[in-house]
Amino acid sequence: MRPFRVVGLTLLVLVLASPITLSPARDAGATLTSSTCHAPRVLGLTVAAARARSRSSGCHVRFVGAAIRMTRVQTIRSQSARPGQVTTLLTLRVNPLCPGSAFLGPPPGEPLLSPGPTELDVGLFIEGGAFIYRSAPVCRNLVGTSSAGSITVTNAGGVAIANKVALVAGQLLKITLDAGTYTLTGVFAGGNLVGPLKVVVPSGDVVRQDLVLNVP
Repeated sequence: MRPFRVVGLTLLVLVLASPITLSPARDAGATLTSSTCHAPRVLGLTVAAARARSRSSGCHVRFVGAAIRMTRVQTIRSQSARPGQVTTLLTLRVNPLCPGSAFLGPPPGEPLLSPGPTELDVGLFIEGGAFIYRSAPVCRNLVGTSSAGSITVTNAGGVAIANKVALVAGQLLKITLDAGTYTLTGVFAGGNLVGPLKVVVPSGDVVRQDLVLNVP
């Protein structure tokens, strides 16, 4: 009987020493399928908001473009998949940070001339204020919008071509006039005065010259 016991113990040791092999799960394909998502619309959202929306849609996200430094300020410029498109990876291009003042002024380089009718375009702008960060595809293209108030334009003889013409926020005063030198003055809706400012309007040009109130 002893030989049989030795053999039995030997077989038991061999079984315990053998490596255990697990068969791959049959639903591996289902796992891959579950990693896909329907791309959400995230254009223009902040990085933080885009990340949260993508996560709720089950999307894996990769950020490219500008280095991410302020997730609640920097915005998304483009996305690799259209909204609703099925994808496994959503690539989002991030806009850079744009440092500047809280109140953006008019386009730089005024007066700006462009071919067209003999015309003067004028707005009211506040420029300056606290230092803040914005986000945009091209920082130098960021400009402010005209404020509400009124504008007066007089010619070289002191005659008012436009007399206290009211402007709503975002509006420019556009006047077709004769070539010559004009004086601009303005009043903001809050009562702040700006000007006088002289501007020359050549024949056959549209001249953009805004009135700017600088604030600390």
